[in-house]
Amino acid sequence: MIMGGTATVIDPGRARRIRDLVREASVTVTPGTTVDEARRLVRETPTDYLPVVDCGLLVGIVSDRDLRAAGGTSAPVAEVMTRTVFVLSPETPVRDAARVFRRRRFGAMPVLEGRELWGMVARDAVLEALAAAGDPRGVPRDPSGQARAE
Repeated sequence: MIMGGTATVIDPGRARRIRDLVREASVTVTPGTTVDEARRLVRETPTDYLPVVDCGLLVGIVSDRDLRAAGGTSAPVAEVMTRTVFVLSPETPVRDAARVFRRRRFGAMPVLEGRELWGMVARDAVLEALAAAGDPRGVPRDPSGQARAE
């Protein structure tokens, strides 16, 4: 399902919370959407992740990688989606979100307000906001230069 979407342009250096970076999830699918249709949506939109929504609630997420690994094109997305989804709140500090992205290596994450899908935020937007803010601390690292879990 493609819904009309807009994104507010915010100076990344001024972003303090995820609400400043989130983009409306303008493309979503349902659990019954076919893998073939989801692949088409991923090709036609600038995203590699599609939120899976049922009755207005987020029930999973499907990535381009999930879709490429799927066997049959007529299979429903429910068979290949990730059901345990890490989410952010609009009030999550950008620095905390950066830690999650580094630990989990996600490219994007859904943002929920309560149980409602508020939008998606990309890892690159979070890292750009940290860099633009001149945060010398950035994402914590250990002496070897690897991101450190906190």
